[in-house]
Amino acid sequence: LSYSVNKSRKEIGKMTVSRISSSSEVMYENITAVKYYILVQLEVKYVLKEIFEDGVLIRGEGFSSLNGSKKMTHNIFKKEEGYVLETKERSQSIPFETITYSAAKIYFEEPKDKQPVFSQNFATYLNFQEVDPHYYLLTSPQGKNYYRYDNGICTEVTVIRDFGTLHFNLRPESY
Repeated sequence: LSYSVNKSRKEIGKMTVSRISSSSEVMYENITAVKYYILVQLEVKYVLKEIFEDGVLIRGEGFSSLNGSKKMTHNIFKKEEGYVLETKERSQSIPFETITYSAAKIYFEEPKDKQPVFSQNFATYLNFQEVDPHYYLLTSPQGKNYYRYDNGICTEVTVIRDFGTLHFNLRPESY
């Protein structure tokens, strides 16, 4: 799926999300790249990759960068008793027995009201709140995101942050 990223009605980047299946694994990948100005030019890139086996997250990785410099990296992998999430700063155990719904999946699977979604970025679950039919609010420590779905596919995301509001719109040719 390919999305245009807009700020103040101007296209500033794109997001591509992929779902690739093999015999027992499904890999989800999200690559977002935007360029915008706030006194200086900022180029932000975000990459998230997660692999599920039989519907359960087994490993994943991600990073964000600002003007080509990595600001945050994370790796997650399943152990017998939960998960281990590693960042530049630390390694931490996450006690969840299994993770079946995560941030990488939300573009391909419509959530349910109050459904928890695991975020590697925040190392915890966040909850969706249904605002209208097929329209959900996800609140995180960074701000609010609104997701709109059509036939189970995310068609629009509105990201509200201190620096402004970004609109991610599914390109019709990718649906």
